[in-house]
Amino acid sequence: MDAGDTFGPYRVLGVLGRGGMGEVVRALDAEHEREVALKVLHPQWAGDESYRERFRREARVVARLREPHVVPIHRYGEVDGRLFLDMRLVEGEDLAGLLRRTGPLDPARAVDVVGQVARALDAAHADGLVHRDVKPSNVLLVARADGGDLAGSVAGDDFAYLVDFGIARPVGEQTGPSLTGTGLTIGSTEYMAPERFQGRELSPATDVYSLACVLFEALTGRRPFPPGDAVAQMHAHLDATPPPPSALRPGLPQVLDGVVLRGLAKDPAQRWTSAGGMAAAARAALGVSGIEVPRPAERPPGPHGTAPTVVGGAPDAGRPVTALGPARTSAPPPAFPGPPPWAPSPAAPTGGGPRRRGLQVALAALAVLAVGLGTWAAIATVRGGQARADLADARQALLAVDLPRDVDPASCTRTDPGDGVLIGLDCGVSPSADGPSSQSYALSASPGAAAAAFDALVAQDGLTQLDGDSSSDCSGLDGDQGWVRLTDFDGQPRGRLSCSVDADGAPRLTWTWDDRSGYATVTGRGGQQGLSELLGWWRDEVDRDDL
Repeated sequence: MDAGDTFGPYRVLGVLGRGGMGEVVRALDAEHEREVALKVLHPQWAGDESYRERFRREARVVARLREPHVVPIHRYGEVDGRLFLDMRLVEGEDLAGLLRRTGPLDPARAVDVVGQVARALDAAHADGLVHRDVKPSNVLLVARADGGDLAGSVAGDDFAYLVDFGIARPVGEQTGPSLTGTGLTIGSTEYMAPERFQGRELSPATDVYSLACVLFEALTGRRPFPPGDAVAQMHAHLDATPPPPSALRPGLPQVLDGVVLRGLAKDPAQRWTSAGGMAAAARAALGVSGIEVPRPAERPPGPHGTAPTVVGGAPDAGRPVTALGPARTSAPPPAFPGPPPWAPSPAAPTGGGPRRRGLQVALAALAVLAVGLGTWAAIATVRGGQARADLADARQALLAVDLPRDVDPASCTRTDPGDGVLIGLDCGVSPSADGPSSQSYALSASPGAAAAAFDALVAQDGLTQLDGDSSSDCSGLDGDQGWVRLTDFDGQPRGRLSCSVDADGAPRLTWTWDDRSGYATVTGRGGQQGLSELLGWWRDEVDRDDL
């Protein structure tokens, strides 16, 4: 749609974004005489009965959230064969853009903004919904009333919205990432909790982890783990330990480190039990450091949206408009333990700063579906067996990063995983003349599990540690079999490699890396090929460049 076009009762004023799912436009709602952010999906989605029902179901869930920090949905439904959402238009800037321009926020301001997002998450969790894509670009900051730059705002000046509930799922649903043709996953891998890669049940802790990533970035200007592709990010979230924020930003109160790192715990049970609990702890940590965090206003400036309505067809076609009913006066029992008893309750406005508007940056509240990434069209099909297949694809991609350079993952066959193994691959005969005749690769649940598998094989074959720290030392000059600890140029341990000969006289190599969850065993061709030849192949095709 272009400026000047009409869509039911709406007149398009301009396009705010387009993507594979549809487009978001700035529109004038003639019935209510207000400008709105109008999300209109491509026609094919209305033709998919299962997706249309899911769209309505999830829109109802999000629309009934009355928490002030969730962008209100005014109306949703179908017009002229296209699904749409009518949402409040937010004038301001997203947190990702602000951090790119200004670097890290003042600690009090960072904790203030994250606290507002936490309130939105707690409301969603109490309604049985997990957001799944909490990240800075989904946090919108309302523009300043004086027209000034948000870069000049201080703690207490901001009003934040959490947007884009488009990939939200019910609490307890088991689902994994879906890799699209471009390698992107549903959700942003830089902020995804470890359990998202393991097919474990979703819970509020999943969003707590992502919010801890946002707090980490707001405090330091950096994400918890270095930039990389989706597979590298998976490895980092599953296995790597993030640095304490104070180590990256001198002067940051060290007492905050424990709050953030608890939110980033690999085990969901070790994290804060609620987003609000983490935010309250961060506020308290600054308080004991002598830094006060002002209370934000309870409501954004301007008129509040009316109860959302669902439209069965084009309003001008005479079809009924059914109100969803008034806002609830009480919430249902939480689906998970709420904030700890010591968490502060919401306070009345303290006048910590004027509500401001300006910048004239028309940012649509992408409250249900992201349109900037056309590759997210697969979201609609990630259900049931498809979700399980996509999870297996994600695990295979994670394992493939450690395959020998001469192996094409497409030529490998998946094997039934054993205890502690997420996925296995049988890659058959190597295409290299000096390569193995059989290759087995497995992705364990953690580097520790991979190390345990290596230990079991070493014990089974009675192998002992040999002198040396490189693949050249794996088999002694006199043919001794054993294993070596691999190190980098600085002498730091990076992995282990074992060399042995099986009962048929064929050479065999097994290896694992300390920072990866993969575990591999290959067997040579036997006959004229000995350990030295197979080790030559390993150095050419497997040995990592940083060793």
